[in-house]
Amino acid sequence: MILTAYINETAYDFDVPKEMLDEGESFFSKIDADMDGGYQMSREFVEKPGRKERCQIAADRILDALSEDNKTLALLLCAYIIDRMPGVTVAHIDTEGDILNTRFGNAAEHQPKALVTDEEARAKANESLSDIYKVGRVHKFSVRDVITGKWEESPASKTEEEAKKLRVVAFDKLHREMKGRVISLDKS
Repeated sequence: MILTAYINETAYDFDVPKEMLDEGESFFSKIDADMDGGYQMSREFVEKPGRKERCQIAADRILDALSEDNKTLALLLCAYIIDRMPGVTVAHIDTEGDILNTRFGNAAEHQPKALVTDEEARAKANESLSDIYKVGRVHKFSVRDVITGKWEESPASKTEEEAKKLRVVAFDKLHREMKGRVISLDKS
């Protein structure tokens, strides 16, 4: 089953295996137990999160899983949302720090956003990369994380040429991210 998540206007299709949904109840129960004592949801502490709040919390944790490149956890959290909110196929995950702004819907009420053109994806990728700069004897550049929006420095390169090669790799990765992607347990 597919859960489409919009993260910073980029669509991610999470392809949740049927087995994960069928066999995930012990994981889902653990998530519920973690939230039974209440949860800090942005500026508010919610003593008894309801079904929607629990799914908003799970959606927020998807961002953490993606930041750590943990596809399995991200898919398990999507499975939790699908299981706990039957009929939900779309999540608009808030990245501005307010979990309560995360919204859910289904394909029938979902108006898919126009696909990002290759040119738009290239422009967005360029906006998320700094130029190469020199720090002491090494060369670096900065990359804005598409999930968190935070800037991170690249590894140090001894030459500007090495830094340019690393920047091209970073650009290609960002370009793919900006166009959206399918996240599954497959290697691809």
